[in-house]
Amino acid sequence: MRKSRTKKRNKKKRCWVAQRNAFLNSFRNIMHKDFFKAMLYDFLTIIAIIIISNAAFLLINLISVPALPELLNIYELRQSGNEDAFQQALVEFAPVINKILWLSLLIIVVGFLLLVFFISLFYGRAWCFSLKKKLSALFLKKYFMLNLLWFITWVIIFLITVNAFVTSIAAVIILVEFLFFFYSDPVLRTVFDENKSLKENFSRFFSIIKKVAWFVPFMIIGIIFMIILLGITGLLIKIRVLFGIIFLILTLFFIGWMRNYIIQLVKSLRA
Repeated sequence: MRKSRTKKRNKKKRCWVAQRNAFLNSFRNIMHKDFFKAMLYDFLTIIAIIIISNAAFLLINLISVPALPELLNIYELRQSGNEDAFQQALVEFAPVINKILWLSLLIIVVGFLLLVFFISLFYGRAWCFSLKKKLSALFLKKYFMLNLLWFITWVIIFLITVNAFVTSIAAVIILVEFLFFFYSDPVLRTVFDENKSLKENFSRFFSIIKKVAWFVPFMIIGIIFMIILLGITGLLIKIRVLFGIIFLILTLFFIGWMRNYIIQLVKSLRA
């Protein structure tokens, strides 16, 4: 009985020592040159997301704008109660609506694939610097497939949540999903090995991610730091240019610190 208690006490002590060391080491690595190299690629990732998202939104607007007057006319017919004229206008305009919808879908798919590619290229390079790995052609290929499956899964989860629950319940579920994503995404990138199959990578990922208690301190500290970051930048919100610059710099440091922290945690857990 006494031995069992001693073992539990020692195990708990080792756990807290590992947590403390992971936290401290996450700061010690910040001044290393690889940290700043990774920051550069984090920045390029953000730029790629902004450019591709805005370009897709602009293209969808360009193909939709010419149809707006006709859509407004159809809406007015509906509001006026002229059902026959409304149905006739709807039938005549259906081919144009279908064309717009298909083109919009094509733009969304192409934009999504481009996003996944550049995230794999730039964000993958950032993780390579942190993990002391090289971004080989094999790494990029496997990383692209990993990101594609990972992001599609999260899009499906989000759509199911939004459509299956009322707004108040959906908001709570989305918050829980965000917390899970907050620590699961960097864990997936930490354990990723381009020399293993996607099935093996996800198997390794699930074997670690199920130990939720191990990552609770990381989530609490990460959220506290996020609130502090928002608080600091919030003081500068009236000075737009300075606000944007400081917010970007602090965000990049936060992303890099979070990456260092989770890498150390996963190493300790696997050891």
